[in-house]
Amino acid sequence: MSIKVKQFKGIPASSGKFYGKTVKIIAKNHIIIQNYIGLEEVEPEINKFINSVKSTKEDLESIINKKVHELNHDLIAILEAQLTMLVDEEFNNQVIKRIKKFRENAPLALMNVINFITNQLSTLEDEYLRERAVDIQDIGKRLENNLLGETGDGKIFSNLNEQVIIIAHQLTPSQIINMDKSNIGGIATEMGGRTGHMAILAKYYEIPTVVGLKNICDNIKEDEYILLDADDGIIIKKPKLHQIKYYGAAKPIKDFLYDTRSAITKDGFRIKLFANIESQNDCQSLLRLGVDGIGLFRSESIITNLNNTNPSEEEQFEIYKQILSEMNNLPVIIRTFDLGADKLNPNLHEDNPFLGNRGIRYCLQNVDWFKVQIKALLRASYFGNLYIMIPMVTQKHEIMETKKIIEECKMELKSKGEYYDLNLRFGSMIETPSSVICLDQLAKESDFFSIGTNDLLQYTMVVDRNNPYIPDLYNPLHLSFLRSLSTIVKQSEEHRIPVSICGELASDINFTILLIGLGFRELSVAKPLVRKIKTIIRAIDINQAQKLVKHVFKLSEAEKYQQIMSYLFNKHLV
Repeated sequence: MSIKVKQFKGIPASSGKFYGKTVKIIAKNHIIIQNYIGLEEVEPEINKFINSVKSTKEDLESIINKKVHELNHDLIAILEAQLTMLVDEEFNNQVIKRIKKFRENAPLALMNVINFITNQLSTLEDEYLRERAVDIQDIGKRLENNLLGETGDGKIFSNLNEQVIIIAHQLTPSQIINMDKSNIGGIATEMGGRTGHMAILAKYYEIPTVVGLKNICDNIKEDEYILLDADDGIIIKKPKLHQIKYYGAAKPIKDFLYDTRSAITKDGFRIKLFANIESQNDCQSLLRLGVDGIGLFRSESIITNLNNTNPSEEEQFEIYKQILSEMNNLPVIIRTFDLGADKLNPNLHEDNPFLGNRGIRYCLQNVDWFKVQIKALLRASYFGNLYIMIPMVTQKHEIMETKKIIEECKMELKSKGEYYDLNLRFGSMIETPSSVICLDQLAKESDFFSIGTNDLLQYTMVVDRNNPYIPDLYNPLHLSFLRSLSTIVKQSEEHRIPVSICGELASDINFTILLIGLGFRELSVAKPLVRKIKTIIRAIDINQAQKLVKHVFKLSEAEKYQQIMSYLFNKHLV
């Protein structure tokens, strides 16, 4: 009798494939007795809740501080968003009100408020807002842990002794951050969407993940061997032998992803593919992926990793030197510190730091501090092929002042007998509307451009990309943003300045064809996406991609964004 292969379709959240044994995670619900209290117990219960909020706040802050070397800006933003919700007066007042009005004990009042909020969010049509229900539930569990003295759910992931696929109804950000990820070959959950924190975390930790799998917990058993294909968003139960052979038994597909061939389109156009990195340790496997270099090293990660806002010249030099030496003379773009003054100076308060003293603005106001980094970069340039890039450029003056500082640092190093690359390249990050409009002026002082799509989009649309009330405005398909990208390409070509994209959009496989059609010939992407994007590029015909762009522009003019997304997702080339 033949074994029936069963397939479940979900949503790809983090690319990759894995065949292995399952571990089912059933979220533990705290036992909360429907216990009503007397008048004399109201104040003690309120104090218990307030103390729980305080303890939970300290727990979250501790996670951020201890894990800061592992987390990028997006992941820190997730935890900081939870901190904001945790101390929200309206949320806390709702719990206290139930204790006072209904005489519910603190755990019962908390549970009722959490259930009320998550039920409201879960029924909304907006996917982004639905995803926020997971954060509310995560906060609720943490508060319950502190109220009831229970151990957090994340601890159950710490003792795995083999590679497994996690099957769960849902996983919270805290659980994923706390789990021993070295033994997680894949994740499959019933809840989650493309824009959720689950997808962001899974991509960051390079764990093949499929979300939105209806009833997967009921259909997959504990210790069952399944095939998880997170490229196409499917789970295969009882896969055929030839499928297992292809993917390898209980071995992550990422071990087979090495491909040193160049990314060349069907009609022979060479697309340079670079990788973004967060740490000097990330570049060890890049050469086996066949990348053309490092398109972005976020140097501010040194500050967060060392937990020191004033890393020494020697500390920085050793990190830059390691990266450049390991990349075998391939181009390495290192962005100078891109942090707000609010992160670097705890005594400084800004009402809106994203529009304030950050990036190159802060560096130019703190020249001695900035020079330490520049001298470390110059010294390291002797060991590889360094490109220096500055962030948050809004005017040519910022470039000229930076280049002046670089020349001063060269003279200081020369007087000490230090060596540096005489042909050092200097570039500007294009991530503000002013830099797009004045690109012809910036081109006079820049050797290359790199586009930070995350900030460029939010500044163009005047919207915080994490704002849950207007998520639709953070739209990379808006005509103004598409026109900005097109303008950058045309201006760069006119002035013969190489231009790449290092922002999140470059790593979105649904936009690869669109970006190539717009004229981009250099992309810098997240390391786990290198192989997938290479495969897409090899299937692209430039003429078809350009026709696709024309069609997308027409749909964008009519604000038919859903049609564009469907068009891009299905790769319908005209």
